[in-house]
Amino acid sequence: MIVTLDVFSGRPNPQWRLSEEETASLLHRISERFIAPEDAAEGVLGYRGLIVSATRDDQLPEGTPSSFRVGGLLRADHRAPKGAGRPLTADETDDAVRWLLSTGRNAVDPSLLAYVEDVVQLRKQGKAPEEPPGSEEVRELEPEEDADRGFPLPPFPGPFPPVCIKINPPYNPAFWNAPNVRPYNNCYNYATNYRSDTFAQPGRISGHLYTAIDCSHVSAAAKWDGLRSNCVARNAYVALAIWPPGCDYHWYRQDASGSWSHKPGGTAVQNKDQSGNPIDGTQRTPQNCNRGPYTVFCGYLWVPAGTRVR
Repeated sequence: MIVTLDVFSGRPNPQWRLSEEETASLLHRISERFIAPEDAAEGVLGYRGLIVSATRDDQLPEGTPSSFRVGGLLRADHRAPKGAGRPLTADETDDAVRWLLSTGRNAVDPSLLAYVEDVVQLRKQGKAPEEPPGSEEVRELEPEEDADRGFPLPPFPGPFPPVCIKINPPYNPAFWNAPNVRPYNNCYNYATNYRSDTFAQPGRISGHLYTAIDCSHVSAAAKWDGLRSNCVARNAYVALAIWPPGCDYHWYRQDASGSWSHKPGGTAVQNKDQSGNPIDGTQRTPQNCNRGPYTVFCGYLWVPAGTRVR
């Protein structure tokens, strides 16, 4: 069986494989219990639980989903089907999470494991991770910044840049939340409004994949894909934030209404921040809303119409 730590928004999540003995131990823990399916997670930024996926059709008891979730917050509208077994208690869930994490210590960075263990402990105490202050570090993306840092960018294709036309897409979560779309597209797909089904990474389609996770490297890679610091012709407006030190990145996009929305990794699209408050574009923007662990705000970029990512 394969375990996925569901924690990142942009990067692929860490994965590891359970041994036959570990698989048997896990199945004993969940025997005759209701286990939430993979898509039951609340789309928060940061830790969302662990996803366990069978690699053979004879690994799971009858009635158990081929991929299920252990730990993390479940959607408020999620309900166990009638006649389902008793769910794990909170203590049993925490114990199972810690045990699963122990099986992946060789596959997950120690600092990331420590972060997850802290979140689990805080939730056990009935606390939530503290909201980062609005004055958290801000790294604005200047048009000339990437060239100064050794990241030359392609010139605008044409003699004269046309005027700026803002074409933010409407908020349409149903498209992105479809079962055949949601798990395979991340925050970068959503921000650029391009479904690639590849969990797109900045710079991959252009051959200039980021080499570090910070504002300058991720934004430079995105600019190679076509994103720009200045609005020329028809563009949508997006924002970038970083989970330091070099853990992950997260993108937001502005909708046609002026509010903002985002897609935390392979979970559902939403238009609220980590505290559940609407990112309305007036009182709350990507710069001052609760972004969970993505505490470094990099700034805003423009996505020209027709941009593709991979």
